[in-house]
Amino acid sequence: MAFLDKIFGNPLKRHARRVGTRDAQAEDREASARWLLDNGSEEAMTAVFNRFELQLEHSLKDKKEKELVFEMLVDTGPKAAAAARAFAKTSVHFQWPVAVIDKVEGPGAGTRALIELLGTQRVEDEFRPEKKRTLLLFLAERRDPAIVEAASRFLTDFDEGVRHAAIEAVAAQDCDGALLLPLLLNQKEESTRIRGRLAEIFAQRGWPVSDDEWLATHVPIGFRLLEGRLVPR
Repeated sequence: MAFLDKIFGNPLKRHARRVGTRDAQAEDREASARWLLDNGSEEAMTAVFNRFELQLEHSLKDKKEKELVFEMLVDTGPKAAAAARAFAKTSVHFQWPVAVIDKVEGPGAGTRALIELLGTQRVEDEFRPEKKRTLLLFLAERRDPAIVEAASRFLTDFDEGVRHAAIEAVAAQDCDGALLLPLLLNQKEESTRIRGRLAEIFAQRGWPVSDDEWLATHVPIGFRLLEGRLVPR
């Protein structure tokens, strides 16, 4: 076997590479995915998710292929969910892996997986905001009390996009305005987008704001203070 591998290459690595290769035929990518799933090892199962890293120019064809691989993974069961978690640790593409976890173990498991991944991210990491931002936006589409605590530590992240996504994740949960009020009153926040979104959330929820002199003279554009609450102009 080692001799044949030297001639033809390691089959696992070959199929792992081909399943996520744009130049391969669709039938060959599918065949490689099936080979890897039949292999069943942790490395092989994780490699199947390489298909989700690839984006074909023909969007409908791309979606159809990914849906087929998704169904193949779901049919595999718990091994696929474990592989989805392993893949998500090193990738910024979470849609399909989390969908696999949701389908195999239930939506609650997918939410927990996202929270666990978010817990591995650092607020002070200035060079990788994309993963934090993507995780927070995924969590903003879900409902779970644990999301508030997980997302709140990124409300002061250095990256504006991460702060905005954290606000969305927190505001999407069943909470009051106490956690977001300090952000609205933060004189150092220079993002008009964030201040405007906060004002919109407070106005929609009818949350009271403190009698703050600075806020009174720095109400976000499009809003006004009325009896201790922000309302649209």
